[in-house]
Amino acid sequence: MGMRPRILICYLEPEKFTGENYKRQMGYLKGLEQSFQETIYLEKNNVAELFCNANVQESICITTSPDLAAQMQGLGISVVGFEADKQELMKAPYIVLGLDEISYKDLVRIFRRWHNLPWDILETKRLLVRELSLEDLDKLRALYDKPHVTDFVEPLYAPEQERQYQQNYIDKIYGFYGFGMWLVLDKETGRLVGRAGFEYRDYCREGEVEMGYLIDPDLWHRGYATEVCQALLTYARDELNVQRVLCRVSPENAASCGLLDKLGFTIREKGEEWIFSYDL
Repeated sequence: MGMRPRILICYLEPEKFTGENYKRQMGYLKGLEQSFQETIYLEKNNVAELFCNANVQESICITTSPDLAAQMQGLGISVVGFEADKQELMKAPYIVLGLDEISYKDLVRIFRRWHNLPWDILETKRLLVRELSLEDLDKLRALYDKPHVTDFVEPLYAPEQERQYQQNYIDKIYGFYGFGMWLVLDKETGRLVGRAGFEYRDYCREGEVEMGYLIDPDLWHRGYATEVCQALLTYARDELNVQRVLCRVSPENAASCGLLDKLGFTIREKGEEWIFSYDL
């Protein structure tokens, strides 16, 4: 499922821990390293050697040293800062207080974000849901140019404006929330099936997100919308820790109203648009 880090670089300074805590953190680290092809444990006397030999494109570093974190990022290596000493200012995109807070999946996502690679979100029997990248824009525009696609959703902007919008979306929505509107792809062929995902909207209350979806008209009546939406509801419950998923639908969109009823949504509010609600 896409590019992953192959090398784990570790530099934990024992003097920043109590003996028992250091032993515990090293135990967590040993568990993480099982998912990597190679693990490099740094010491002060072999850091320079690493700088000469490190494979930047395949490495991720976990360190308690702010200086090393800065050096690694300068080399282009993604970093997880372990803030063991609260008196030091750790400058890293991701900071943890204990290695029990992160999993291999988290490390893959940190690595991919650092290298501007889209996250893989989930898989179903037939589909892969992942983040959009700018390389997907031509396929996305071809989808939106098909008849009926924009009957109930906003069209895309002009090409350059859409490119800037999507770059901002990747940086500020994916980068901040960790979710948004994603692409839905056929797992076997890579064909763009549609879009689906979650966003915060003004009408969402605390603990609520809005779900959206769109399927290529050429692929209607094959169960793709049901398949991806069922997976999204499970994802919202297990990964996003929200209490309720909402959908805002035009009452004229009979297909979507029928799908939401089939999925177990109830109507919370009727107006120009109907708001459907699903408790997780």
